This record gives sequence, structure tokens and C-alpha cells, in this order.
Amino acid sequence: MAGSNLPSKSSRAGPPLWLLAELTYRCPLHCVYCSNPLDFAKVEDELSTDDWKRVFREARSLGAVQLGFSGGEPMLREDLVDLVAEARNLGFYTNLITSGVGLNEERIKALKSAGLDHIQVSFQDSS
Repeated sequence: MAGSNLPSKSSRAGPPLWLLAELTYRCPLHCVYCSNPLDFAKVEDELSTDDWKRVFREARSLGAVQLGFSGGEPMLREDLVDLVAEARNLGFYTNLITSGVGLNEERIKALKSAGLDHIQVSFQDSS
């Protein structure tokens, strides 16, 4: 449509490509620049495993293709391997964003077996 201020169909934003799932506010570190709420210790409610799986399904139906697991510290979620497996079953490319606290050889093997594609380790301090 000539003279229209509406974006053309070809210039409209497409579907969301990446979902960042902040699984928890819990974290053993106390970084001064953290984006967690200041009173995050009072936050007790986290989405359940089933709720996160529903969110993942909804994101895939919208067109998302990559899923990042973050937090707080996502390694504190006991269901992380199960969530990674669900993401793999849905066809996501998966990325774990972690401080590395709680990341050991056994957990890495379990996450890899579940289908984790990538681990991003964030160094928060030199010690």
C-alpha cells in the first residue's frame, strides 16, 4: 500500500527464535551486580517441572528454536536433566548458562545424555 506507515509484510518481525528460561532465583553466589530481585531469598515459588514443560511446548508452537537455561543458578534445579530432555524431545537447540557451581563430571554426562548442546560458564570473580 503506497504511502502507508504500516510495515510491509516482509519487514515485520518473525517468531521468537530464542527462549531464555530463568528457572530459579536461587544461587549460592552473592554478586553485587546480580539482576535477581533484592529480596529473592523470600521468593519460594518456582514454576514446576510440568509448568516449564508447558512453557517449552508453547514456545516451540510459536516458532522458538533455541532454549537457554538460566537463573539464578540453574544447576540448583533437581529437574534440570528432565527439562533438558524435554527440550531435546521438542527439537530445541539448548544452552545452559551457569556459574559452574554444582557442575561435575557426573552431572555433565547426565546433561549430555539428555541432549544438552552447549554450556556457557560465567566467571563472576577471579577467586
